[in-house]
Amino acid sequence: QQVQRIVNEARRRPKAAHVAAEGALGKISVNSARNPKQVIQVQQRGHAGSISQSDAHRNSPLPATHHDLGGIFSGMGDTRNPASERRKTLRSIENVYTAVLRLEQLIREQVRLPPNSDHPSVQQWLAKYSGAKEKAWSELDASQPISNTYPHPLVRFLSFSKGKRIIPRLVHHLSIDQILALTTTIIANFETLDVCRFGSFSYSASGSLVAIQQREETDLFLHAVMPPTLAFLAETSLQIVNGLFALFMERNNIAWVARTRPALAFLTVLLGRSATLKQAGAHAYGVQPDAQEVYQSSELYNHLFNSLRGNLISVFPPLSTSTSSPAMGQAISPVSSVSPMEDLHAWQFLATLAIGASVEQQHALVSEVREKVLEKVMLAKSGHVPIEIAMALTANVNLFLNALGLDASQVAT
Repeated sequence: QQVQRIVNEARRRPKAAHVAAEGALGKISVNSARNPKQVIQVQQRGHAGSISQSDAHRNSPLPATHHDLGGIFSGMGDTRNPASERRKTLRSIENVYTAVLRLEQLIREQVRLPPNSDHPSVQQWLAKYSGAKEKAWSELDASQPISNTYPHPLVRFLSFSKGKRIIPRLVHHLSIDQILALTTTIIANFETLDVCRFGSFSYSASGSLVAIQQREETDLFLHAVMPPTLAFLAETSLQIVNGLFALFMERNNIAWVARTRPALAFLTVLLGRSATLKQAGAHAYGVQPDAQEVYQSSELYNHLFNSLRGNLISVFPPLSTSTSSPAMGQAISPVSSVSPMEDLHAWQFLATLAIGASVEQQHALVSEVREKVLEKVMLAKSGHVPIEIAMALTANVNLFLNALGLDASQVAT
């Protein structure tokens, strides 16, 4: 009888379609036999229970850059679904790795092929190799027009550590034209690269986890991406060097990107190659550069110098614990100084800049970096640093001074 009363009471009650629970996501239905699907009713913006994206981001204990350091552009390009852009880039990276592994396997199999190039097996091997190379190149998306998307797909690709690491292995299989296209795309989008967006040498003065990761990404770019993409410059003409140089200055904010180690390394290579070609009087193809190419090279140099004039001291990394230079005659604490390896790129760049400078430009160059030269020479002679560090400091300064016909031993402290 008790059970019967319960059944009758249940029949008299109105049947509910589902039981809803309020939460941050809105109303969430509970599963039942009559209602098996989960239905999420997302509340509108401004509802008392809603949480905005900015609030969630602000309440996070991690710094903004730490949320997605590997792929800092995941939120750009497609604001409607940034996660899809990230997945697309990661999928492209995996496809490039697969294609490169296939290329490397085919290279190992090449030794077993017959010497006759008309043999069917050789033709089959060539078709497989060409297909794998084309697959890797298309996934890299380096040939896409520069201004079509922001950031460029190649920039997205290189914003991941894994994307940077595959470049040396991939370049080994590319043609000269493809390497030139790859280098041109990097140059045209240089200031949007993650290693430039990190911002000059600001991470040098910070010991945070994010700063360390940024530093590692920059080192990886310098050692994995820069050498293979710029190696072909050693065998190219002054016309191509001028073209890359002009593109770099046209598409990037020189005064800003020159505060980064990758930009300094790139400019050093271009300036050095340009000076070598003009001094040698002939390039790799045995054709002497014409007067127009030499004139264009000089104009590009002057434009670069004028863009940096007044800001040349900014190419040096800041001090670790102090941003001010020591007063003359005071001892320099080794703790407040940057490691010799930190500012090596700056001294190398200034040396190549001094080689092509006129007398008036040399005077301007010396006046801007005079305090930095004195600082390093004083530190090397102070006896407050190990002999190895002192020798490295002197060698760095001499890179610049020797280009001007001077030497650190001539600097009075």
